[in-house]
Amino acid sequence: MRLSLVLRHILLLSLCLFFASSTPVSALTQIYVVQKGDSLWEIAKKFDISLEELKKLNNLRSNRIYQGQKLQVSIKMPEFPATNGPYFFNKPKADVQESRNYREAPKNKPIEDYQNAIALLQVFDAIIDTEQRTYKHKSQQLNGWRIVIDPGHGGRDPGAIVSNKDGIDRAVHVVEDEYVYDIAMRLYKRLKMEGAKVELTVISPNHHIRENLQATITFVHEQNEVYNDEETNRKNSFSVRPASANINQRARIANRFFKGANKNKTLFISIHADNSPNRPKGPLVLYQARKGKTDARSRAFAQVMQKTLDHPGLASQIGGRNLAVLRNNTAHAEILVEIRNVHDQGEAWALRFHNRREEDADRIFQGILNYVKKK
Repeated sequence: MRLSLVLRHILLLSLCLFFASSTPVSALTQIYVVQKGDSLWEIAKKFDISLEELKKLNNLRSNRIYQGQKLQVSIKMPEFPATNGPYFFNKPKADVQESRNYREAPKNKPIEDYQNAIALLQVFDAIIDTEQRTYKHKSQQLNGWRIVIDPGHGGRDPGAIVSNKDGIDRAVHVVEDEYVYDIAMRLYKRLKMEGAKVELTVISPNHHIRENLQATITFVHEQNEVYNDEETNRKNSFSVRPASANINQRARIANRFFKGANKNKTLFISIHADNSPNRPKGPLVLYQARKGKTDARSRAFAQVMQKTLDHPGLASQIGGRNLAVLRNNTAHAEILVEIRNVHDQGEAWALRFHNRREEDADRIFQGILNYVKKK
């Protein structure tokens, strides 16, 4: 079972208190929903602020509050600025991906990385909510939809790691899972802004969106990602982290999220950037096909996505395969998007730039909107 909203907030505060005073800290405003039995004094104590500070932050003249009331609380989260960051809670030892074989083992137990990731995601949700209210974003084209984003690979499995060149012919290395996670988080934000309920199958304890200013400073292969499932991560073993051996966890997490939803308004999108020397550069959209049988709804979704991603300078392809990540998935339609083929030097080069990843997220987002409108 996911942590309750109250426990998430308490967790976030307690995690922050474990760090030394020298740790860089960012002050973020979070929303706390008043629960039955809460008092203003108890809430102030939970978040380590004075009663007066809490009242001032929310323009309260008395101590009276009611269940369901939304209060602003000031939270400090450890943040590490970096040219390929920011990172939260922890940052990698290396400044860049040093070679194809370089990797950094997790610093924490799976349950600790899960808890950090949930806390970070909760703050990211609050930032999205604040942006919606600040800019009065009223468009809710995806209201009523439940969408699962599956960031490809992660944890024990980095996906493709390819060599590339910077502007003066120096070697750099691109790690697939780190970059597609960044695209996934950008897509996550867009979908939530449009009213969709969104779930991630894999979550990171130190990454939401990274606006890396120098594309030569590549993301490091950290093995700290975990499945978005508390019970799984309570087993203190490296084996529970994402890998091909436990890929069925992705569909299980998605199916749990879809339970009780309007099945006609559920979608699953797995995001990758493969290394395929035998196909052209550009996006590839895959639908589920097994033993000569094609999932018609998956193919229809893939056709719309392929058409959206296609443009004259970079054609997209489509195909049907028997994919474990799409198998046994209860979504109305499910697809896998290879947003770039990093075997191509230009494609790997583009993936390193945050503005290009922003464009990739936009294109996938538009494909989802086009499918929803057509449906």
